Amino acid sequence: MHNSQVKQRRDQILVAAYGLMGTRGLEAVHARTVAAEVGVNHATVHYYFPRRSDLLNGVAEYALRILQEDRSRFQEGTIDPREKVVAELQLAEAYCKRGSRFVKVLASLYVASIEDPALRKKLKGIWSAWGDVVRAHLQLAKPAKASPFSDPELLMATLFGIGLSSHLLDGTNLPRERVSRVEESLFRAR
Repeated sequence: MHNSQVKQRRDQILVAAYGLMGTRGLEAVHARTVAAEVGVNHATVHYYFPRRSDLLNGVAEYALRILQEDRSRFQEGTIDPREKVVAELQLAEAYCKRGSRFVKVLASLYVASIEDPALRKKLKGIWSAWGDVVRAHLQLAKPAKASPFSDPELLMATLFGIGLSSHLLDGTNLPRERVSRVEESLFRAR
């Protein structure tokens, strides 16, 4: 196999594992279920990811790539720091939608990371990659000082919480309304 074929097969496996985790949860992600999803023998999955922890770490790497690609799409054309913060809020809202898997994958990876320090480190890396950009945009956007969401850690925790509750409650927690309230708090007249 050529390097491009190896990368393509590895990516197919990660896409399938990410999809399974985002729709059926952590316990659905095993070499056999992923292999069935891709249409290969489970030995092929083991070739690329010898242990389940290797596969889960690969899913974490793939989730970071998803975040970066999604962020690029949502940030496209934004110039003003406030626009960039609003784009981050819109991205968080998109992760609340029924078809989105990102928040569910992060939640599943968190559960797996309790016993896997390497995975925990990768998961913290995803959180940092998400939060560092939000923090930088937020600082430049000069949010209302009275807003509790001017604290980037609280903002991130709130957005993630809105995402988790949205998936838990099948969208009945009105994520658009919640994210709009965060935006209003951040940028109300000062």
